[in-house]
Amino acid sequence: MNPRLVIIPLAVLLVFALLTAPTYSAPSSATPQIVVSDPTGDDKGPGYYGYPSNSVFKPGAFDLTKFEILTNSTDVIFKVYVKDLGDNPWKGPNGFCLQYVQIYVHTTLQGVESRMDTFGLHLMIRSDYAWHFAVLLAPGWGNDPVPKGQRSALIYANGTVIVQDDKFKVYADTKENAIVAVISKNLIPDVNNIKNWKIIVALASYDGFGPMKVRQAGVKGGEWVLNATKYATNKNTIIRIGQAIAKGIEPLALDLLVYSPQYPNGITASLQYEWLNTFNVTAGTYAIVPGIMVAPKTVTETVTQTETTTYTTTSTQTTTKTSTTTITSTSTSVSVSVSPSPTTITKETTNWTATGAAAIILFIIGLIIGYLVKRK
Repeated sequence: MNPRLVIIPLAVLLVFALLTAPTYSAPSSATPQIVVSDPTGDDKGPGYYGYPSNSVFKPGAFDLTKFEILTNSTDVIFKVYVKDLGDNPWKGPNGFCLQYVQIYVHTTLQGVESRMDTFGLHLMIRSDYAWHFAVLLAPGWGNDPVPKGQRSALIYANGTVIVQDDKFKVYADTKENAIVAVISKNLIPDVNNIKNWKIIVALASYDGFGPMKVRQAGVKGGEWVLNATKYATNKNTIIRIGQAIAKGIEPLALDLLVYSPQYPNGITASLQYEWLNTFNVTAGTYAIVPGIMVAPKTVTETVTQTETTTYTTTSTQTTTKTSTTTITSTSTSVSVSVSPSPTTITKETTNWTATGAAAIILFIIGLIIGYLVKRK
């Protein structure tokens, strides 16, 4: 066989691979703004969920362990760590395919639009945590943003969407089991007050064929369905989650991390379970995160003192106490079935590092072909 017939096609394939493969590196000189850990082993949603039965869903794939926000001179970097990324079995272009990370950010801005809904998680966000922008990190197939498509998206509360591109990079750091988003500061509001943000990080199972790309739950689970009763030991819990599934209000986040001035060190597993169990089967409403806010009891004390001075002083005192308990709750379900239309979509740019490498390889191949021709 003529060696040229083998070498030339291989060279073309090598060059194509170099030109198309994404190459990312961790941003240099980044300063941590937020670092918060999450308990391991709490990837059970409201406390009793299990993974689908297929072996691709490795233990720890949906177990958040840490969340970081870092900044450098040009970018804001979001890093979401899990116990085990799971080897990217379906070869998601962003380096992962099992996880669906949703980050909801309430900034310190006043008088700007905010939202309390989530994208397919069957959760409502408490009003004082209502998000100004959301970062949705998905595997990255195709060209359209989630939840309509499968590429990562930065979504503002007014419905404007930015699709991952050269100013919004998404990749997996397999050495650290982290999913990373590097976003230009020009796209992120209120970057000077990051430490005062209120942030909810929810981790769901990604399903490219599921409603809004979120994997669903079943009472007994299945190969590709979350097991909503795997760790349930109480009969009433099993009945209640079955009713929630029938009404489409079961929570679909497997793990939850919250950071705010109120929770600077994150939340405990018990708080996560408590909050994700606040769905109301009777009213048909979603669970509320961080949970229904209960105002502290207010005690009002009125003291009336009358003093008459004669040769003997007489003092009469009357005390009246009023106890008021106020509970603020959101019971109205907000529909999240309509996804915002992308109004800003940017394209990817050529990786010139890969192009330069390809040129060198072509030069070497040319030398080899010339040698073979001369030898013949």
